[in-house]
Amino acid sequence: MSLRILLVEDEKNVILGVRTCLDAVGYQVDIVEDGEAALQYINRESPDLILLDLLLPKVDGFEVLKTVKGDKAKKNIPVIILTAKAEEEDKQRAMALGADDYMTKPFKPQVLWDLLKKYLSSNH
Repeated sequence: MSLRILLVEDEKNVILGVRTCLDAVGYQVDIVEDGEAALQYINRESPDLILLDLLLPKVDGFEVLKTVKGDKAKKNIPVIILTAKAEEEDKQRAMALGADDYMTKPFKPQVLWDLLKKYLSSNH
């Protein structure tokens, strides 16, 4: 069974880059492009890991993160923030809300891959 990753991202070039990187290693990548759709997906499904942008239409990534980490059934899903927001206060806020890791764009695919292995190998 391949591991399922939810990518919550509204930038097409980032979606393409992440999907290409993860497809190459056999992960199933489901994509939603706004925070509201992310919350609906997470309510229906339990992905193995969530890659979450902070700057999203409808519901921002901080709110998605807070909702996931506040849900007893979902709080153990690793959430890696993948964002252009490089300010220290944004990182601290995300980590305080329960983010498992924080990565700024642009990023190198190998760095993302190494980070994912860290979380996915410990869960399965």
